[in-house]
Amino acid sequence: MTALFIGVVSHPASSFAVSTGPKGLGRSLASGLTKRGVQTSVEVNTKNAYQPSMLALDGPAVARSLTAQLRVERHWQAFLRDNLNLGQLMRASAARTQRRLGEWFRFLRPWHGKNKDSAGARRIRRLINIELSHFALMRASVASGSEWTLILEDDASATDLDDCVNGLVGLMNQGPRQPAYVNVSQSFSAQDLSISHLLSPVPGVQWEGTQERQLLASSKPVTNTVCAILYRTSFVKELLEVTDAFPVDPVIPIDWKLNVALMVLFEQGSLEAGDCWTVVPGPIDQLSMIPQR
Repeated sequence: MTALFIGVVSHPASSFAVSTGPKGLGRSLASGLTKRGVQTSVEVNTKNAYQPSMLALDGPAVARSLTAQLRVERHWQAFLRDNLNLGQLMRASAARTQRRLGEWFRFLRPWHGKNKDSAGARRIRRLINIELSHFALMRASVASGSEWTLILEDDASATDLDDCVNGLVGLMNQGPRQPAYVNVSQSFSAQDLSISHLLSPVPGVQWEGTQERQLLASSKPVTNTVCAILYRTSFVKELLEVTDAFPVDPVIPIDWKLNVALMVLFEQGSLEAGDCWTVVPGPIDQLSMIPQR
């Protein structure tokens, strides 16, 4: 019997608190998957685990965080560069730099001394808490002994639950090697992420849900945020071995920290072309990226 661990990342003040309860996506998927013969467990993490001993929330820490994120994004664009349209690359680079400069102005300009209630301090604290929650659930999935792991953020939602359940079952019935993980959220488009040139249809495999969706394999490992990713748990263990070596400071968002780990694993040869799949359009909507009516 296939076993799946579902982890839900949330926090006490979340505007998507429904996701942590019985009507949330995690438990709704578990119910549907159980009916399909998948042994499923759900763990919800709402803890803010940051402790002051981990990192001082001061102006220099904010500056290091913003600088590190810009550096990682530049490395990521270089990683994706093969056959990438130069004009597209330049536009992405310009937009990224403008966005980071805006964040510098927003988070550092109002800083006075060690103001722990500043926007920059709140940003750092929140990023650390999100990261700790993701990694805590990943460790729980490894400890569970499950074959597969689905990590959901609390803004994940599925309008067609049966489609999502059936499609996930199909993905988990793939062979023992590929995919290592699957992006299943509808977040950014491939064009927005500048990854269209890396994607191609998975030969001989179709989405088994009721909606029309494409299964695309990537020649390099990529992510589409960390709102909803289905992992082989054996790959989660590999990820944790890499990320455990990363320092807490400088703080970067969890999706970028995951991208760094993916680049390391690809350069080591632990990840190969076709190990990463993406479902387009994703069966799981990222509600925080959808304009609210």
